[in-house]
Amino acid sequence: MLYIMKLENKLKNLSTSPGVYLMKDAKHRVIYVGKAKNLKNRVKSYFQKSADDRLYTEYLVRRVADIDFVLTETEKEALILENNLIKQFKPKFNINLRDDKTFISIKLEVNDKFPYPKVVRQIENDGAMYFGPYASSRAVRETLRYINDTIPIRKCPDNVFKNRVKPCLYYQIHKCLGPCCDLVDEVTYQGLIDQVILILKGKQDDLIGILKQQMYEESKAMRYEKAAKIRDRIRAIEETVEK
Repeated sequence: MLYIMKLENKLKNLSTSPGVYLMKDAKHRVIYVGKAKNLKNRVKSYFQKSADDRLYTEYLVRRVADIDFVLTETEKEALILENNLIKQFKPKFNINLRDDKTFISIKLEVNDKFPYPKVVRQIENDGAMYFGPYASSRAVRETLRYINDTIPIRKCPDNVFKNRVKPCLYYQIHKCLGPCCDLVDEVTYQGLIDQVILILKGKQDDLIGILKQQMYEESKAMRYEKAAKIRDRIRAIEETVEK
């Protein structure tokens, strides 16, 4: 059949870059979305005998008529894109996101004075922003570690945050601006949350561009200490993205 030949040609010319693959059936419907550090190795593994003996994988492969690919710069970007595409297409061979309690999301209570990203298992209509759902806790850990390493927002849960009388170690090592002790104003903190949102949407390049402009403005105004802090944040983001 024609679509089999088309699929075989795609498999021969696959990139070894990280990225996301979208498997489609004969009616061009997306039936599975996955991410890979090496697209060529990962996608070819589906079509190699004994590579995966799970019944649902064999059942999936028999229905694949075409595969689309989206290349990314890093595996982290692929991870975020994968989850966004699963949420968008709701492919039948990805576990049902709405019904499976093993799926978790990242919640940002944007109406709070000093919000922070937290892990939840249910998405509610409560005015908060949700990202995901993520198919594994590993995905969430990687995403939150990335955020906490690059953006100096609070890390502590509400019960700890409300009872602090002095800033914690994260403040001392410049990983948090100390909102628990009113050491940062709401406007400045909201700017950090806007950066978190860009990361969770997979827009790290946009964030770096914004930060470079801020660094330039601070330097032009001779606020060199602030400019240096922004420079360090840019470096942290760039180094994390490259890993």
